[in-house]
Amino acid sequence: MQNTTKWVWLAVALIVGLGGGYWWGNSAGVAKEKAVAEAKRKAAEVEAAKAVNPFEQATVNPFEKAPTNPFDKVKVNPFE
Repeated sequence: MQNTTKWVWLAVALIVGLGGGYWWGNSAGVAKEKAVAEAKRKAAEVEAAKAVNPFEQATVNPFEKAPTNPFDKVKVNPFE
């Protein structure tokens, strides 16, 4: 009787340990996957923002080749 009880408790402890390890391992894996997905999402947001912003991509002044200021001879005062 004593030997059988010992083996039953050993089996129960083994099953509980394996179940706990399985649950803890999956929860840690899920957390890691969520962190990786969040990092990918943030990187994709940054890339999308760069693609949409036309001013960030310009390396030269587009008005650099203009001969004069187009607003120099604009009549602003109608009473002159």
